[in-house]
Amino acid sequence: MVKISRYILILIGILVAAVAIPKLYWTIFEKVPVTTTIFYSCTLNDFLILGSEKTGPGGRIDPKGNKYNTAEYEKNMPLMFFRQLMTDGKMPDSINGVKMEPSYINRSNSFFKYTPKKLMAPVPTLYPLIESQSGRVALTMPEDYFRIAGRMEFIVAKTNKTDEEKSVLFTKALTEKGFVFPAGIIAGMPTTKKTKDEGYFVTDSQGSLFHIKMKKSQPYVAKIETPENFGIEYIECVDLKTSEYYCFLITKSNGVYVVMDEVYDLQRFPVENFDPYTQSLKINCDIFNKCATVIGDNWLKATAMDDSYNVIKTYEESWTGKYDRADGKILASLIPFQISLSSPDTEFVSFYFFKSPGYFWIISNLLMTCLAAFIIIRKDRKLKDNIIDLLFTAITGVYGCIAIFIFPNRFK
Repeated sequence: MVKISRYILILIGILVAAVAIPKLYWTIFEKVPVTTTIFYSCTLNDFLILGSEKTGPGGRIDPKGNKYNTAEYEKNMPLMFFRQLMTDGKMPDSINGVKMEPSYINRSNSFFKYTPKKLMAPVPTLYPLIESQSGRVALTMPEDYFRIAGRMEFIVAKTNKTDEEKSVLFTKALTEKGFVFPAGIIAGMPTTKKTKDEGYFVTDSQGSLFHIKMKKSQPYVAKIETPENFGIEYIECVDLKTSEYYCFLITKSNGVYVVMDEVYDLQRFPVENFDPYTQSLKINCDIFNKCATVIGDNWLKATAMDDSYNVIKTYEESWTGKYDRADGKILASLIPFQISLSSPDTEFVSFYFFKSPGYFWIISNLLMTCLAAFIIIRKDRKLKDNIIDLLFTAITGVYGCIAIFIFPNRFK
């Protein structure tokens, strides 16, 4: 029993060391790479790169290597910095034959950002369905909240009782459109801080896509035609002043789509091989262009397109990966793995296991095992009585070596 208790303590020690040692190492030695941001200039008809390994933080260049100071950068991004340019009296009256009006520029500008944390995040169980045609200027929150399980059910917040009449009304509307309960993904904007309410985009148990909202206290349900085996993984609704599209869809085939306003057509963004579980996505839109940037661990690819989603230009960049730098190579050669309580891909706290790249850590493990054996012999103990300790060290390297001597074998 005593031996078992000691081995449990050793395992706990290994776990703690696998969390603490890499974290301490990166805190001391990590060199954080420069964050690169890409935009497309409607005056240069080319990309502008803000921050990179070539320029350092805050540097501004184009793909040809030309450098820009702050004033030049703002001048060539007039739709982003139009307020500053107007204040300075430098905003052109027209660009590409289009008259520049502040309200038009502001209405056309939009930004969308996706990270894997959005996919790996907690999901609400109740949602507010806001009246979309109340006749009032401002949106107001309802007194009930809905869920879609065996049916669409509305719960009155004050009494915690079901509004049967409303629940039956909306359930019938969904059933008539072919909705198969329960719901899969429920995506909307449950806030009154938006220009208008467009309800929710919901997938049913078969993966079909529906639009649900409330108009003058009556249900509005539309089934949206999607390709067979479309496989929607993620939906994010947007509130565009131009009302160009309702929401973004990310599919299992790594496609990025938008659902066009009113007509419900699916428009695919020309973004290839996007993995929503490991990669991030940024989309900037203005009057003339859209720029989609996919960001991986040590690379990015930007795609500029016109207002009809036709590709104009692409740009790719890579930088030295975390474990390709000297600090990463050193750590990878010393430890076989590391455990973290957090992950860049999710907000959930858990134990996340990361294996060290390469196999140089095998040499480190062997050296630690030899060191452990040497210390055991120096303490006049027999190796055969400490085989399990040596196995711990051989498998976990420096972690095991530390743990077996913090909790020494006092019985052999």
